[in-house]
Amino acid sequence: MVSIVYLDDEVYLTDIFLCFFKEKGVDLTVFSDEFAAIEFCIANPPDILFVDFRLETLRGDEIAQRVPSQIKKVLVTGDIQIETRYKFDALVAKPFRLAELLDTVKLLSPDFEVAH
Repeated sequence: MVSIVYLDDEVYLTDIFLCFFKEKGVDLTVFSDEFAAIEFCIANPPDILFVDFRLETLRGDEIAQRVPSQIKKVLVTGDIQIETRYKFDALVAKPFRLAELLDTVKLLSPDFEVAH
């Protein structure tokens, strides 16, 4: 089972993630607090971290640098022009399509199969 963490300060987006991935055979944990997400990812490294770029205290690239390197990191952003030196494994633009989220998981976890 693929484990995913989604961090976004917009709670309605974390709710969308929860609803969408609920029956897809994914172990999903969502956070709106950056520091709680970092602690969780260090203690329980997920396979994939989806992280918003602009959060309340930190930016997505700062989060990506603080969690274990083996985690695949996906930047989720509505910003057209962002400046970051961090190399993310994938990028999902807001507003995103739900199919795009699933495609990203499949890309980063080739063994992933959607539960039916």
